[in-house]
Amino acid sequence: MQPQTPQNKDELRVLGLISFVSILVGCAIAVFDAGLWLKDESTYTNAITYTMGAFTLQGMAYFIYKMLAQDSMDQRAVISNMQRSMSRQMQNQQMKFAQKQMEMEIRKQDAIFAKQLEDLENDPEVKQYLAMMNGESGGQTPQHKANKQEPLKLSGGGRKRNPDGTYAKDKKE
Repeated sequence: MQPQTPQNKDELRVLGLISFVSILVGCAIAVFDAGLWLKDESTYTNAITYTMGAFTLQGMAYFIYKMLAQDSMDQRAVISNMQRSMSRQMQNQQMKFAQKQMEMEIRKQDAIFAKQLEDLENDPEVKQYLAMMNGESGGQTPQHKANKQEPLKLSGGGRKRNPDGTYAKDKKE
């Protein structure tokens, strides 16, 4: 349900007042037509008499309404407004708390990231890699020439292999 704006509340009050006045005017016309109350030959006298009667009925109805219904409705409206206000304040506080929590988490992540960057900058392997990438030798790279004529032997001791890649059995004489 949408909260009512002051304009909507005023429109509802005016509509209620118009409806109530219409009902009372209809009652006054019914009483006049039935001839239940002072009926005179003069139109002006009847108009003034029924205007006073309608005004009296409206005044009594307004007084009864104020006495019985308005106070309890006003109290409920005040309580409802207070609850709405408190819930808005709670939502605002929760939102502020969540924002502060996120800020702290971001600061924490920034500190962790800064520490990791510092550790990387101080890591000797990373320094060596960066030096190699920049073309700086620093005297740590090997200076001898490779023997390109002879292939590297990475297998065990020169044993022969079968065509399927397994080691051939040694022949005993």
